[in-house]
Amino acid sequence: MSAAKIKFPLIEQGATFKHAFYWFQSDGVTPVDLTACTAKMQIRSVVESTVVILELSTTNGGITITPSTGKIYFEISDEVTATLEPIKNAVYDLEIYHPNGETTRLSQGTVSVSANVTR
Repeated sequence: MSAAKIKFPLIEQGATFKHAFYWFQSDGVTPVDLTACTAKMQIRSVVESTVVILELSTTNGGITITPSTGKIYFEISDEVTATLEPIKNAVYDLEIYHPNGETTRLSQGTVSVSANVTR
């Protein structure tokens, strides 16, 4: 399976960010069972950059998985988004780590952070 190319929703500087992806079997109806899976997503200015702008994971609480529904939920506090620099078309990917040792890159693409005007 190739990673889905998805433009990640806009992250607004200084605002709480909440978003969910759902992963379904090829029939488009049956959720993928994510029992005991973990996940990590990194955002970088370009693929080659050694600097991680933001990392969300099941370990740091930025990603929550609901195994039976295939739901992958992202949340970034307003305190964290306030520290992000505005950027257009940064890159990300989302990896799912399965209990059998396999890794799936579920999605990849671009993400932008818009500047906060009200301070």
